[in-house]
Amino acid sequence: MSEVAILVPVLDRPHRIEPLLQSIAEATEVPYRVLFAASDQPSIDEIRRLGGNVIIDEGGDEGSYAKRINRLYQETTEPYILLGADDLSFRPGWFPAARRAVDQLDGVVAINDLHNPAGVHFLLTRNYIETMGGCVNEPGVILHDGYRHAYCDDELRATATARGRFGYAHESIIEHLHPGAGKSQTDHVYQIGAASMQQGRAVFMSRSHLWTIGV
Repeated sequence: MSEVAILVPVLDRPHRIEPLLQSIAEATEVPYRVLFAASDQPSIDEIRRLGGNVIIDEGGDEGSYAKRINRLYQETTEPYILLGADDLSFRPGWFPAARRAVDQLDGVVAINDLHNPAGVHFLLTRNYIETMGGCVNEPGVILHDGYRHAYCDDELRATATARGRFGYAHESIIEHLHPGAGKSQTDHVYQIGAASMQQGRAVFMSRSHLWTIGV
């Protein structure tokens, strides 16, 4: 049985799938599974060509990151869950360092992505999600699916922090190859994410009472 499930929603980036899988294979010392969620046919075809596991998102491009993560989680049994993306480069030792940090909390830890100091990719324990949920009053759900993209990670982080179940795994490095760090070119997928900022902030603010009152 694999120890960690790596969840990767992907959209219109078939060229990134093989380098991602190679990076994970080279840097991950424990048994693992990578599960993709995709809707565009080129990505689906590439995942299948490489022998990967893919859940086809019937919602097409409207399927948000949060919805895809939650759907992928339903396919897992692993004790640890990594919320990933297609623009990551894994460094050796990432998992032992993250596991040490998250085991102390039985909750959520942010991974050091060498870009965003808050952390936008996380390792979680299965027990935390099954018993408490990533969101208030949503056991078994990782991310609130009312977000189009932006701020879904902020709610996960804020909720875990209010519960005393959030940490930062400084020694666990998974580099985020993001245009904001000058490590890739922007594309329409990044633009979709950027366009969701206002909507995401509005949802986040409307729900902020949940983790400040009843976590």
